[in-house]
Amino acid sequence: MDAKQAQALRAPFPAGVVGKLPKPYKADSAKGTCRECGGYHGLPAVHLDFVGHAAATDRLLQVDPTWTWEPFAIGPDGLPALDGNRNLWIRLTVAGVTRIGVGDGKSLKECIGDAIRNAAMRFGVALDLWAKEDLRAMDTERGTTDAPDAEPEPPAPATRTMSRARAAAPAPEPPPDVDAVTPAQITKIGTAMSKAGMTDRAKALAYVARVIGHDIASRNELTKAEAHQVIEALEFDAQPPTPPEDQP
Repeated sequence: MDAKQAQALRAPFPAGVVGKLPKPYKADSAKGTCRECGGYHGLPAVHLDFVGHAAATDRLLQVDPTWTWEPFAIGPDGLPALDGNRNLWIRLTVAGVTRIGVGDGKSLKECIGDAIRNAAMRFGVALDLWAKEDLRAMDTERGTTDAPDAEPEPPAPATRTMSRARAAAPAPEPPPDVDAVTPAQITKIGTAMSKAGMTDRAKALAYVARVIGHDIASRNELTKAEAHQVIEALEFDAQPPTPPEDQP
């Protein structure tokens, strides 16, 4: 995989293919019609950006029309085998580089689509959207995403719309990516860049700009979410290429 292919995999998706996925703040939240997306789900909720299986597949085809995936194991019926938690583990190969992904779902078809999206993220596909979801999940675990009670609303048929992520409540709490970068993140970025040989300040800042999509004068200007993106990108770039499976 060359630098041009790696950069193409990471390119931001156009707004038209980015979906909005509602995530209730609490698992047992009362359901109602969402003023944000019009859907019927637990309220209040945050709406996270995501790209579907088709968009991820299209990105892979644009970079490498010969990309392939294979399951870790095959069951006695000749179909991909799931693990004890009904997760599907796969190897995704793009431009000669193989990385691992895992997916789940209500059916094998959903597991395959989820696993391909997860493995594609290891190449940087929609990495910025996955980072936002991971940050929201961490805040939920810490109990820092409580939102004000929402007014009950009558039920309505579920609908799905496409837009950028934003909170569903009329007066949402600030999203995590407005928080300033932490000292621990700055240290981690510096250590990872040193290991990668990025000792030139200008080149290091140019790398960060490519990852987050805009220029900065210092790592101190990063938000917490942007720093998370840079750390993820550095970790992915540090992974040595995995040779493809033996070929006849």
